[in-house]
Amino acid sequence: MSMTMLPGISSTIMKTVRTISSTALQITSKMHTSSPCDSKTNTPEIKPMKKKPKKKPVKTQPPPALCSILVCGEHKTIQKELGQDLLIDTLASYILTKNIQVPLIALMSNISVYRKNMNGILRNDLPKTLDAEIKVGRFSARDDQIIKENWSVLQKQAKREPYLEENEATTEIFLNTVKDQGPKNNIVGYFLSQGLPNARLATEVFQRARILLSTRKRNFTPEEDKIILDFVEKEGKKWAALTKLLKIAGPNSAQNRYNALTNNYKSGPYTVEEDKIILSEVFTVNKFVLSDGNNLTMEDWKRIGGKLGRNPLYVNSHWRKALEPILTRYQAGTLGVDVRKALLDHLVEHNKDYTQDVDWKELSKLPKFAGTTPAYLAQKLHGMKTSTGEMSPELSPAELTVGAIQSWYNNSERNGTQKKEEYQEEMIAYYTEIMSQERGKDTE
Repeated sequence: MSMTMLPGISSTIMKTVRTISSTALQITSKMHTSSPCDSKTNTPEIKPMKKKPKKKPVKTQPPPALCSILVCGEHKTIQKELGQDLLIDTLASYILTKNIQVPLIALMSNISVYRKNMNGILRNDLPKTLDAEIKVGRFSARDDQIIKENWSVLQKQAKREPYLEENEATTEIFLNTVKDQGPKNNIVGYFLSQGLPNARLATEVFQRARILLSTRKRNFTPEEDKIILDFVEKEGKKWAALTKLLKIAGPNSAQNRYNALTNNYKSGPYTVEEDKIILSEVFTVNKFVLSDGNNLTMEDWKRIGGKLGRNPLYVNSHWRKALEPILTRYQAGTLGVDVRKALLDHLVEHNKDYTQDVDWKELSKLPKFAGTTPAYLAQKLHGMKTSTGEMSPELSPAELTVGAIQSWYNNSERNGTQKKEEYQEEMIAYYTEIMSQERGKDTE
């Protein structure tokens, strides 16, 4: 990965600080009536009714301030030098001639990040001085839909000879891109950003488009498994190159699949005995794991996974999403509380439409979610989202909002929880036994 700081906007344009304030108009009406006879009669005092406090409206983030894409002097220079042979030049020429409006805050941080692979750009990849108003990562389904729709519009509008079909144009722009095209890729990124609710760097949006349009997420086929094994045997463990060859998303997808193929991991639901092994091993490593927040190392999970014959990554996930929340909710006295309704109501009330909009760490700290963990809450929403999609297959990913999930939940029946409760009781009894043994060791 390489990062280039592109020339800034014109020196005559200074950073604008937008302060949006609203002042609520408060009207206080106090009426006092008196009469000479008031002191002579025993009129009972009428106490005013207490008004219920109104809920404060949820603040929504204002849209980013916009400016012309040609405010950036570098873009004016590029416009003069564009040729007609390359598709990237044709697209950039169309965008600059159209003189689209782009987020000012993003244009002022016109960074170019080049990646050979299909990994997303993280905030750690960017300058520490990057304005906090610029959102990085956590693209929602709606964001992805906007980017794909914008690309469809762009490749149709920017006509050239010979005309390329959309899949051919996608290959040329997103798969065959080179490092020197960074500034032009950014121009495309600005176009793809049109309509996004948050200001984002053009370079990140371009990379997101590469992932969306040039990769796929699905199960590996037997043919692809053979490609993975043959590639590693001949070329070695060059995961970035293998990921690009397979056109798959995710930094570790190819590596994880190779590990799964060569280690013959067990799959399927975890048994009670396996869960007890996990609990025993976790608390052997760190008996204060629930209170100090320290997770186990990857080496620990590899050892535990080895005992179970399971992928250590999946064992770690099972601990975080299933076993750990049972124990933390037990400690908080909320093990029998079904948080799903409260979770959906809270997210809808605070205008959180997608998983990516939620700060799960902060959410788990609220009193109404006492004892939960970020992974547990996120998993609960994911499970309900899956059920909503199964019941309403006509909904697109962008339409599977929290509101749609809430509608499904309010109109669905609840299954019995007896088996679940019995399982949880067995886990708690085993956990209590482990802690009792640990306390016995401390007193020896």
